[in-house]
Amino acid sequence: MRKDVPDGWSERDIDALREACKAEGCPICTLVQGAVQHYIDTWKYEGFSDVEHRHQLIQSRGFCPLHTWQLGRGDNAAQLALVYREVLTDVLEDLDTEAGKQVPVAGERGEKRGESAWGNFWKKWRSPRPVKPAYEQCPICRIRAIAEGRFVGMLVEYLHGEEVRELLCQSTGLCLLHFEQAHNLAEARSPQTLRYLFECQRTCMQRVLGEVQELIRKHDYRFLNEQHGEEMTSWRRAAELCAGNPGVY
Repeated sequence: MRKDVPDGWSERDIDALREACKAEGCPICTLVQGAVQHYIDTWKYEGFSDVEHRHQLIQSRGFCPLHTWQLGRGDNAAQLALVYREVLTDVLEDLDTEAGKQVPVAGERGEKRGESAWGNFWKKWRSPRPVKPAYEQCPICRIRAIAEGRFVGMLVEYLHGEEVRELLCQSTGLCLLHFEQAHNLAEARSPQTLRYLFECQRTCMQRVLGEVQELIRKHDYRFLNEQHGEEMTSWRRAAELCAGNPGVY
C-alpha cells in the first residue's frame, strides 16, 4: 500500500481498515461500530453537556431504540433520565394541549367525546417532525451514517492497492448493505475498481458458503465423529454477510 495517504485519510484510518479486515464480520460494520462506540463512550461528557444537542434530542424524542439501549448498558443513567424527563414533559404538554381541544360530539346514544383531535395528537406525537430517515433524527444514527460514508469511501479508494484487496479477500466480506454502498461508489469511480470489488466479495462469499456447507455436512449423523473446526461458526459469518455485524442496525 502507498505510504502517501490521500487527502481525507490518515495512516491511523488505514491501520484501522487493516485490523477490521482481520476481525470476523463485515469490515465496514466493524469500523462503524468503533466510531459509534467512541461517540457513546464520550456522549455523557461531551454530547450531553451541549445545550443545542439536548434540544435536538427533545425534538427527536430521544435516541432510536437500538442506540437508546446501547447507551443504557453504560453508566449513563442520570444523563438518560434528564433527556427523557424533557422528552416526556414535552409530550405531556402536547397531550394537555390536545386534551383542551376536545369538545362533546352528539351521538345516537347521547354525548361523547370526539376522537378526531386525539387521533391528530397521536399522529403528531409519533411523528413530531416531518418524517425523515432514522439517521436524520437519532444523533447516533447520524454518526453511523457519516462513518459509513467515510469508511466505504476509504475502502473503495484503496481497492487499487494489492494489500487491501488481499486483506478484503481474507475477511468475512462486506455485508449486503455496505457492499451495495461500495458498489455504487466503485461503479461511479471506474470499471477496474468495480471489478476489484466484485472479485474480492465473490472470494469471501464462496469461502463462507463452503464453510456453511461443511457445517451442514458435519451435522449429518454419519459424520458426527469428525473433528470440528472453524466451519462450526460459519453460520455466524453467513449471517454477518447478509444482515451486518450484531449491534450495527
